[in-house]
Amino acid sequence: MSLQNIWQENFRVNWYDTDSNGQVKMSSIANYLQESAWRHARHMGFGFEDTQKRNEFWVIVALMVRMVDNPHWGKFITVETWPKGIERLFAFRDFRILADDGTVIGAATSTWMILDQDTHRPKPVDIVKPMLHLAVRQDILETNPPHLQPFDNVTDSMNRQVQFSEVDFYKHVNNTRYIDWCLDAIPAEWHSKNSIRSMVINFLSEVRYAEHIRVESSQDDGAMRFQGIREEDGKVIYRAEFGI
Repeated sequence: MSLQNIWQENFRVNWYDTDSNGQVKMSSIANYLQESAWRHARHMGFGFEDTQKRNEFWVIVALMVRMVDNPHWGKFITVETWPKGIERLFAFRDFRILADDGTVIGAATSTWMILDQDTHRPKPVDIVKPMLHLAVRQDILETNPPHLQPFDNVTDSMNRQVQFSEVDFYKHVNNTRYIDWCLDAIPAEWHSKNSIRSMVINFLSEVRYAEHIRVESSQDDGAMRFQGIREEDGKVIYRAEFGI
């Protein structure tokens, strides 16, 4: 079987993928992107099963998404994805999102790491090296996801406790839930009039069942900024920025 360095995955925007406006949620888009990444990684020999044999697992460190159109319920989209290469402990992957007529409606770029299953400490991304000759040196956006800075001008905050339904196979909160926490922190009336078209999110720390999280938000110059703080130790677990 010949290896595909650019992978295509088709998705239907289901009812449960959409918001109250019938448009796909940013967290659903993140799910599509990561599902495509997992399947391509498996195809290339460094997916879930392959990392399990090495007592390792992949984690996404940062994601940046830009949409020109948010598809509605029932629409079909195609996600194209390719690995761009590695640098130190990081691996990079890009995405292109197409409507069912082939029109490009979005683009994304992401940063990943390999962690040891026992210590949860970073390890070199050696598992990728045999396939580096297939990396596509093509940047879909002008930069990799930036490192977001902390902010002090908090305009609102929301407290929540991690529920069982938010925890994944690795016994920590699935990263797309962080995106949903940001969406929950935005007033419903804002959602009824606006669509989120861009997102940058940095995933900084794991969160586990029953931990208490404070989601702080700030609106400035049209951008919405968020940071999640674990109440038990005051650690920032993620930062995000949304745009329309």
